[in-house]
Amino acid sequence: MKAFLSLFEQRIRGVRLIEIIGLVLALGMIFWVCLSKAREGEDIKRLAKLDAQIAEESKTVQDLRVKVAELERPARLEALATTYLGMKPVASSHETQLEALGDISRATSRPVAAAASPETPASASSTDDLISKAESKAAQPVPVSLPKAEGAR
Repeated sequence: MKAFLSLFEQRIRGVRLIEIIGLVLALGMIFWVCLSKAREGEDIKRLAKLDAQIAEESKTVQDLRVKVAELERPARLEALATTYLGMKPVASSHETQLEALGDISRATSRPVAAAASPETPASASSTDDLISKAESKAAQPVPVSLPKAEGAR
């Protein structure tokens, strides 16, 4: 304990040793605070740059969302489908009742062997006729006559 207390009593050129140690520690803390403030300033500048970059990217994202909304506009898509794909709205002759779907399916489907036969080409007008007949006779079955496949009895 006496050795520790003697630290407070030792003098170097008239200044106590404990005062020199305190001064060195105080100067070290001042230096450390200044260094921390300098790093903080650099960090603030870097954060400001990042905030500006985020704002720029957000503006770009918003511009792209507007562009996507413009490209997905239904009128534009309809015009493109009509122009390039030849698509058009469904004609009323192609609409039918739910009960008639089975008849239409049986009337338009062909066996695999008959589909391969060159004697029975499918025509779009006959399908239109079947749909319009199915609409008028939703409850009655549509008679179907399928050609026999080659080799079948």
